[in-house]
Amino acid sequence: MAKSESIKVLMIGPGEGIGGGISTLIQNFLPGLMKKVPVFYIHSVSRRPLKYSGRFSFQNVLIAFSQYFRFLIALLRVRPNIIHLHTSQGIAWIKDTFFIIIGKAVLCQIVLHMHGGNFEKLYDNFPYILQLYTRWIFRLTDVVIAVSSEWKNRLARLIPVEKIFVLRNCIDIQGIRPKSSYPSADTVNILFLGRVGQQKGAFDLLDAIQQIKSKHLKIHVWMVGPEEVEGDNEYARTYLENHKLMGICELVGVVSKEKADQFYQNADIFVLPSHYEGLPMVVLEALAAGLPVVATPVGGIPEVVHDGYNGYLTPIRNPTNLASNLVNLINDAGTRKTMGLRSREIAEQMLSIEIYVEKLEKLYSQISTISSIASIN
Repeated sequence: MAKSESIKVLMIGPGEGIGGGISTLIQNFLPGLMKKVPVFYIHSVSRRPLKYSGRFSFQNVLIAFSQYFRFLIALLRVRPNIIHLHTSQGIAWIKDTFFIIIGKAVLCQIVLHMHGGNFEKLYDNFPYILQLYTRWIFRLTDVVIAVSSEWKNRLARLIPVEKIFVLRNCIDIQGIRPKSSYPSADTVNILFLGRVGQQKGAFDLLDAIQQIKSKHLKIHVWMVGPEEVEGDNEYARTYLENHKLMGICELVGVVSKEKADQFYQNADIFVLPSHYEGLPMVVLEALAAGLPVVATPVGGIPEVVHDGYNGYLTPIRNPTNLASNLVNLINDAGTRKTMGLRSREIAEQMLSIEIYVEKLEKLYSQISTISSIASIN
């Protein structure tokens, strides 16, 4: 299909080396989208550890001004009619509002792509003046993209629901091999992939592992990813040492995409007991890899993980229930296989890049009317 030449999109999001779900999502869909729509992408500085993002610091202020300068240059060179901004919450959200204000000033249509999932950090925890500012910024936008129906319902507090378009994240399904076999292994491998810290429920998982250990089941847990805030890795390591879990649980740290794919292949169960989410890419990748998923019912997770069907949903901050759900799967290889096959099927039906790009292209072409946005949903 020929490119839509009447549309020129300036897209803003994280750069290479930043890490995190937003960066992974954009790397997935952007090449396919560029074949159909003229998209010009600008990004923040590369190779910054994820734990240093979203903080107020001199370094981050310099990064922000550098990003603003490149944005203004891009506006002059590209002269887009649509600005598509990927953002989240907290300080990063406040920083990114500059793009919306300037974009509207030069008469661009604004597509605000809201990732994250923590409404408190986006709005509720802000001082009153910042809440008013956030509401004003949202009303400047033409379309807000929510990554799940749950997130749409929350964002409807800030903008008419008719202007919110649900677009679930996509993954490179063909690039993720499903498990080739589901052996009844003597030791069951459990994979956690995410930031090691409070937000992703990593410490709840440690408590659950301690409870599983008392049942004398043979498991091995990989905790893959960076620490959430400085000191979290040390806390986790000390916990493992004090509870004699070093032989059961391994703090792997940051790995390449290729290595992460190997972990998916070698795992029997995927676990992510997050306290809040949008729609985490790691859960979608686990589905594509053909794994049963044990996760919390936050954000868009219940839209792709159905309790008792392709995994289990466990309440947040509840290590005992988390341990119970994991034990059910540890003890039943047949259920692990059945749920894993269902996970892959869900990924193929709902999460392909092709479907995602088609919806995004249609959104761009019909962005001028609210009624057309409702029809896409």
